Amino acid sequence: MALSTAVFGGINFYNSAYGAPQWSQDLAFFHQWVHSAAAGGPWASPLILEPQGFFEQVHTHLILPFVVGAYTVVPAQATLIFLHSFFVSLAVWPALRLGSAVAGGRHAFIVVLAVLVFGPFQSVAIADFRPVGLFIPGILGVWAAAWKGSFKGILFWSLIALFGRQEASYLLASSGMALLFCSWGDAKRTHGSLLIAIGFVSWLSFTAVKPEMFFHINPLALPELSSSSELWDRRTQFGIAMLISGWWLGVLRPAPLFAALPVFAGMLMTGREWHALTGPGAHHHAFWIPFVLSAGIAGSARLSPRFGAGILALASGFAFPWASITASEIDYETIDDVIPAKARVAADYDTIHRVSGRQVLWNIDQLYMSDQPWHWTGDWPLTIDHVDWIISPNNHAIQKRIEGWYLVAETPTHQVHKRVNRRRR
Repeated sequence: MALSTAVFGGINFYNSAYGAPQWSQDLAFFHQWVHSAAAGGPWASPLILEPQGFFEQVHTHLILPFVVGAYTVVPAQATLIFLHSFFVSLAVWPALRLGSAVAGGRHAFIVVLAVLVFGPFQSVAIADFRPVGLFIPGILGVWAAAWKGSFKGILFWSLIALFGRQEASYLLASSGMALLFCSWGDAKRTHGSLLIAIGFVSWLSFTAVKPEMFFHINPLALPELSSSSELWDRRTQFGIAMLISGWWLGVLRPAPLFAALPVFAGMLMTGREWHALTGPGAHHHAFWIPFVLSAGIAGSARLSPRFGAGILALASGFAFPWASITASEIDYETIDDVIPAKARVAADYDTIHRVSGRQVLWNIDQLYMSDQPWHWTGDWPLTIDHVDWIISPNNHAIQKRIEGWYLVAETPTHQVHKRVNRRRR
């Protein structure tokens, strides 16, 4: 776990600091939430243009109070980055326990290697900062505990999953349903009933305290099947890579795959590019990965305790590209050097994460938007009067509105402007 955190956390940190993060905008508003809460302010980031407040937001990440505590001790974006990679790397623990319970220590060690070289797992491990990554150790841990017939283990790992986001409720409930009807180690129907109860109670609890609920994959409200041929071509390529990876061995122990049917259905129905290993949707793999890993670890042992894990580790490492350091042409250091820590800033989608962790931050593409969010109670539209510094790509349309501002710095890709006469709203 420590080695995995160091490797993936290092890549994650480098990409955010010097390369290109998976999604600069989301990393910025997560940083804004944590920074505001750690400073004693509201649990809010208006940058996201959604309802504000810990439970009022469309997603609730129960792990964030812990993150705020860690950030208070080390107030840097790197804290979020390394914590994310640590959360995903926790999956090493239940993977080892499940592999050991199924076929012994040697099998366990090799299947852990298979997990770590699995491209989609790596993509989540370096996905900036996304608490939903806790779904992987949480759900995988539930299946590892169920194999051993451990009620305490099921409770513990269910909490880990629920710390990630509210969708864990139905992932746990569907796991319980599968355990009621499928054979899985020493698991009994009472274990399945416990998981159903946890999922049902947590779902009701989230519903009771949250005025707004949003699920990226909602089994109760599936949209129409996407008809884009280009999208389906890429999904087909992803499916072929999955077959090459060897994780299809999970069909030999299919209980977790049955539990994942609502997730698989939602993935096929949504228009989102869930198969992409980079970009804004990289964290979506956290929904299905723990089910495929659980089935694959157990299924490979059923094929052959001696060779199954080796086949899995070898094939998994070749099927998908590994996580790597990304390249960026942006001169972040110049931007960092010229903008004061407490400045009111607007930045673009590529640089906004670098200037996050401050009281006032906007995206330049949010300025002068005509459509007001339905919940918005402040001034609208947002304008350049909200900020005193603007980072924009060269020749961006916002530059027509800041004629007369000082050009403080210029890089091959961006310009930094400062207001001449500082005016507040």
